[in-house]
Amino acid sequence: MYSDHPERWDSAPTALDDRRSGGDTRLVTTLLVGRLVTPRGDVVCRVRNISESGARIECAIALSRGERVQLELRGAELLDAEIAWSQGGACGLRFLSKVPAELILKPSPKQQGWHNRLPRLETECAVLVTCDGRRLAATLRDINQRGLRIDGLSRTLTQGTLSVHIPQLGTVNAAIRWQREDAAGLQFLTPLRFETLSAWLLDPASRFGRRD
Repeated sequence: MYSDHPERWDSAPTALDDRRSGGDTRLVTTLLVGRLVTPRGDVVCRVRNISESGARIECAIALSRGERVQLELRGAELLDAEIAWSQGGACGLRFLSKVPAELILKPSPKQQGWHNRLPRLETECAVLVTCDGRRLAATLRDINQRGLRIDGLSRTLTQGTLSVHIPQLGTVNAAIRWQREDAAGLQFLTPLRFETLSAWLLDPASRFGRRD
């Protein structure tokens, strides 16, 4: 139910590299998952190909030519861009400044600000954590396909497998990655499907607990 193999998407591109005709810009075919910041909020997107000057992406939000957006990849800094074209669920981004080749191909772990992780999307909704047969209320603060961060816990979680019930998303099994004070980072035992998470993020009633 929750598989979409995101572990294949945030590693170095494994598909073909090519050269765009009429220039030296390298075009890389890839399956990266990114975070797209738009005038109507942020969403997850699939990056199908990318070069120093632009990218082709797929996302669930309708975008118009000329709109300004920002793209986050692998936990690196936001890239400023504008929509060059849009058709169905796909669109082309034109970067406002050239993107370093290292970010496209294989960033160095020594680069400042680079974490090689799926982008996290902020949330603020009530969840229920079941651990050792006890239910604990908590607040979901951010999420991606692989895991989430919660806070507001009334007690320390016991190491091992637990479950988290997220309204409109369902119950997911997870393991503890870290915890301090009343907060914890959890990793899903089975990653969320891209489509499932994408649809959930578009609903402010679920993502931010807004009912009005």
